[in-house]
Amino acid sequence: MAGDPSMSVRPRLRLDRHDAPTPADDASAVALVDALTAKLNTSRTDLEQWDRYYRGTQPLSFLHPEVALTVGERLKSMVVNWPRLVLDALEERLDITGFRLPGQDAADQGIWRLWQANNFDLASGRCHLAALRHGRAFVTVWSSPDPQLPRLAVETARQMTVDYYPGTCAVRYALKRWTDGSLEYANLYLPDRITKYVRGGEIAKTPGAREVGGWVIRGELDNPLGVVPVVPFLNRYDLDMPDGESELTDVVHLADAINKLATDMMVASEFHAMPRRWATGIEVSAGPEAKRVEEKARKYWDEAIAGRTWLAGKEVTLGQFASADLSNFTNAINLLTAKAAALAGLPPHYVGITADNPASADAIRSAEAALVKRAERKQRTFGESWEAVIRLALQVRDGSLDPAYAEMETVWRDPQTPTVAQRADAASKLHTAGIIDVEQAQEDIGYSPQQRQQMADRRRKALALQATADMRARVEQALALINEHGIEEKVAFASVGLITAPKGTSAGPEAPAPPDGDPLDTTADTAAG
Repeated sequence: MAGDPSMSVRPRLRLDRHDAPTPADDASAVALVDALTAKLNTSRTDLEQWDRYYRGTQPLSFLHPEVALTVGERLKSMVVNWPRLVLDALEERLDITGFRLPGQDAADQGIWRLWQANNFDLASGRCHLAALRHGRAFVTVWSSPDPQLPRLAVETARQMTVDYYPGTCAVRYALKRWTDGSLEYANLYLPDRITKYVRGGEIAKTPGAREVGGWVIRGELDNPLGVVPVVPFLNRYDLDMPDGESELTDVVHLADAINKLATDMMVASEFHAMPRRWATGIEVSAGPEAKRVEEKARKYWDEAIAGRTWLAGKEVTLGQFASADLSNFTNAINLLTAKAAALAGLPPHYVGITADNPASADAIRSAEAALVKRAERKQRTFGESWEAVIRLALQVRDGSLDPAYAEMETVWRDPQTPTVAQRADAASKLHTAGIIDVEQAQEDIGYSPQQRQQMADRRRKALALQATADMRARVEQALALINEHGIEEKVAFASVGLITAPKGTSAGPEAPAPPDGDPLDTTADTAAG
């Protein structure tokens, strides 16, 4: 136990978590780099395991060691990659459509511009998937050449690790470590500075380089934010699991069992599913010709197929063994698949379990209830992290943070799967009843913030055109009253509602109402003519 380096580091890390202040000098900072590196290396085995299960490259389990030694590389596993389906089915329901501030009906366009500039329509999905797979993922926030667009970057747990303040998920230290050829890089994130290190190759021998504990300091930046610019995304966070837990924890053993059964079924189909033939009463002569005759007979035997006539000599009997029944494998696979789907919250039709009669829409929604609820919980958890990311980005951009952003809300796409007609019908009824406004109805239907903004712009333009057309029609009516009836100008304009009637004067004859529709539309006049 004492010789295990990982075990010797863990108590020090646990002690540092509670007692260590921010490193005050280069030596203590490098010691922290080494401690966080040890933590990163310790978790790498588990992370690689989750990656193998997601990609379907995990080794075959439940195989006897002697059998594995005997068959070697000749036995290829049949992988039914349910782990990928478990993660993808959940991640597909975690789409962000914007960020809304208190008192705003629509998503904030400035925040969405920052989001789009960093290509986070795509990167956010990668962040969610990494957090579900590894139990954690991270997003770093820093400045960019454009001061109005801070840089956001997704980091995986394979390269980044953090240390939290006791009893919280607030980051106290963070380390990103990666390799490039023979060089090893590390960035240490602290509340007051960011220090960049490198070691290996010829760089360590650069004249005048600051070398501490085997690392060469290649740069140092002040951190004006006062906090570590790293936001963790934790899946299944708990006090006894501060680094989160993979969403695959409950299903990997069932996936291993399913793959073993599928592999056994393929082996059985190779040797027993196709009937094996036999023959009795055939005499093979001894002597030099025996081997040649045996090979010739085997050749003819192997080439014999259904529909071909078989000829044999006296007292020769031909036949075949009964084929193997593979239903025992399929029944066991279906049973384990149903258990895995239940643990992952997947509806039966996602894993190929269907009834003879197609399910109704209500039955499908009921089957997806567990998956939808799980997606809503993930939205709540990840939404808090995304709001922390945006607040950091705004602080980088503006130098300070408006207190209103503390109540910012992440807007998610509805994780349910109703049809467009159902959504539109529900939104229309709620709007007609006065329960929701137009903007909320559009959001419920599923329109993106950009689409809602474009529709709002078109409505404003249409109202402006309508107002302009109405004004032109009223002016024409007032001029007609002046020219045809000799009414004073002020009285005429007041009679059509353009101005208030002067005191002591009559409003004059009531002007006819403007025609319905667009006064510029001459279709009706053309038809009448």
